[in-house]
Amino acid sequence: MPNTDNTQNATLTMEDYLRGKVATPIPDNTLASIMAEVGVQKGSAYDTLTDKEKDLCLAGLYVYLSTNPSQTQKVTDRDADWEHTEGGQVYSANALNNFLRMANAIYKKYDLPIVGNNKWGMRGGGFHNIRNYGDPYKY
Repeated sequence: MPNTDNTQNATLTMEDYLRGKVATPIPDNTLASIMAEVGVQKGSAYDTLTDKEKDLCLAGLYVYLSTNPSQTQKVTDRDADWEHTEGGQVYSANALNNFLRMANAIYKKYDLPIVGNNKWGMRGGGFHNIRNYGDPYKY
């Protein structure tokens, strides 16, 4: 029996692909900016792009996420016994640094300059040397 579900037949756009890679809501204008820097048109089908275009868009998304605040506002609505909360996502300093590391790995793959300084970053309560992040005795 043929598939009649139109969602299965829909073309995956680059915007949908990028949104699917992270659990954070990403504004449309942010995705448009990231894609424009790579030269990808808004609404481009994922399967029509080169691997380099896909990778560089993803790296741009990772850089965007690494520069975001570690906590976003949450909104709570209450009425008697009913309560609804939206937002309030929290990223650890380690997660933010990992986004930057993943972006830089992609940039390195294509011999492009890395973003930021790979020695310093957020760690726990402040800005520290993160080269030795895994070793608690090397600060």
